[in-house]
Amino acid sequence: MASLARRARSGFSAFLTVSAMVCVAFTAAPTALCQSGAAAANQALPQSNVPTIKVTSRETLVDVTVTDAKGNPVHGLTREDFTVKEDGKVQPIRSFAEFDSEDVREPVKLPPNIYSNRQPPPASNAVNLLWLDFRNIPDLYQMRAKKEAKRYLQEMPAGTRVAILGSSGPTSFRIVQGVTADSALLSAAIDTLQYDTTSAPSIGEGIASSCSKLQQINQMTLESLNQIATDVAGIKGRKNLIWFMTGIPSITDPAWRQRCLTDCFPELKKAYGLLAAAQVAVFPIDPRGLIAPPKTYPQELLSMESVAEATGGAAFYSNNDLKAGITKAVETGSDYYTLTYVPPGTEYDGRHHTIHLEADQPGLHLTYRDEYYAEDPSKMTTTAGLTLATLPPEVSGGDMKAAMSRSMPTSSALLFYVDVEPGTTPAKPDDPPVMGTLDARFKDKPLTRYTFSYSISAGQLAYTNGPNATHNGSLELDLAAYDADAKLVTGLSQTITMSLNDTTVANKQPLNFSQQLDLPAGQLFVRIGVLDHTSNKVGTLEIPLTVGKKPATPHAAAAGKASN
Repeated sequence: MASLARRARSGFSAFLTVSAMVCVAFTAAPTALCQSGAAAANQALPQSNVPTIKVTSRETLVDVTVTDAKGNPVHGLTREDFTVKEDGKVQPIRSFAEFDSEDVREPVKLPPNIYSNRQPPPASNAVNLLWLDFRNIPDLYQMRAKKEAKRYLQEMPAGTRVAILGSSGPTSFRIVQGVTADSALLSAAIDTLQYDTTSAPSIGEGIASSCSKLQQINQMTLESLNQIATDVAGIKGRKNLIWFMTGIPSITDPAWRQRCLTDCFPELKKAYGLLAAAQVAVFPIDPRGLIAPPKTYPQELLSMESVAEATGGAAFYSNNDLKAGITKAVETGSDYYTLTYVPPGTEYDGRHHTIHLEADQPGLHLTYRDEYYAEDPSKMTTTAGLTLATLPPEVSGGDMKAAMSRSMPTSSALLFYVDVEPGTTPAKPDDPPVMGTLDARFKDKPLTRYTFSYSISAGQLAYTNGPNATHNGSLELDLAAYDADAKLVTGLSQTITMSLNDTTVANKQPLNFSQQLDLPAGQLFVRIGVLDHTSNKVGTLEIPLTVGKKPATPHAAAAGKASN
């Protein structure tokens, strides 16, 4: 059974000088395409005239949540306890596994302004995608959706992995925050999501204009679902899409669709197929809570139920405690079984098929997707600009560009602590007027100079041996600050060479480094990276940082004027 549940700040003592300093601007790294070792080996083999028969088959994957009469998850079932049917015919189960959650110990609480890239283990195999879809939420309830989402994040169990998705405006869909278990980072990201007061048709708006807006929203909703399915397909395990919305009946129910709208149901079926192939279950949450139901309320709730049932999730509505809905969705999507079977047809023909599961024990409730459309997952193409990952990018040849990109997962191969505070010391005569590669749009803005003080154990680093029992090493310290729209504001990279004695290395003494970076006012997301050039080990961390409009020191004010 595959189950996750069955599994002080150091003082600064060494002073090292900066031997070289280079300011850089970080950009997204290109995607690397690799050939498998098996393919390369086959090319090296001599060609044979013996005929080869190629047999291919497609595999259908089903996640199922099993609960008892009280709604508690049931563990310990085996492959023999389940029967699976496709289109009414029993299918042999090819593979079977159980996944459940575990209680992860809360990380040690650090002093104010101290951060570490030491991460708790994941609480479950599942990844949770929290989608605040303001296109499909009346503006009156968008603030509530934000508030309740943040309330959950601030109290979520340690190790819960979450990504934030946002839709605001008729054409805007983006990742607000990549996958992380850092609740402070997730909450700060939600604060940056803009409300949408223009997408929905307004009272008194003409029929043609109203239909045009609804048609655009429907189309963008379907495109967003396709993008989500495509991008998370590379993430192993189950993905729970917790979707704040108020139903999409004009898409899910062709009989209810207004005559002026295009029939989007065929596109929805394709989206369902892609979500199934990507192992995504959808949990719609109605942010309206308990309200006086409008005329469209029944259709909207049926629409939410329809989306949930088609993907193996559950819908939550008519409850003011939205946090409880998120909690239930995460818990439901963390304790589950995964089974696969090879269906009779080998073609990805897009056709509709039914699934029926039974458990050979009385009193159990099974939640799973009971249908699917045979869409070919190999035809998924990632949309540019949409990036979700649960593993940090590899660093090759000392290139930190990808690792320092906004919202990338934390790298913990090289652990460090960093103290981040506004500078309080006066400027030195030889200091540059601005520290960092400040974007030109902030040229005339006031700046605050921040100090980043690092503590890294000497025992983690790799060295080359020098004369007189010395050990030579080289570190790169990187900073990159992004605004709320994930645009680079400023960056800084410093290379440090060092020569340490036996005592420092053998006793794993903490090493002290510091950097300074000038930051403009506003909500920023600062990425911090450390690279050991000798071993190629990397540590990265991302923190939310709110910089005040008034510089913290006279020196910082002078830096701002010097940039004019």
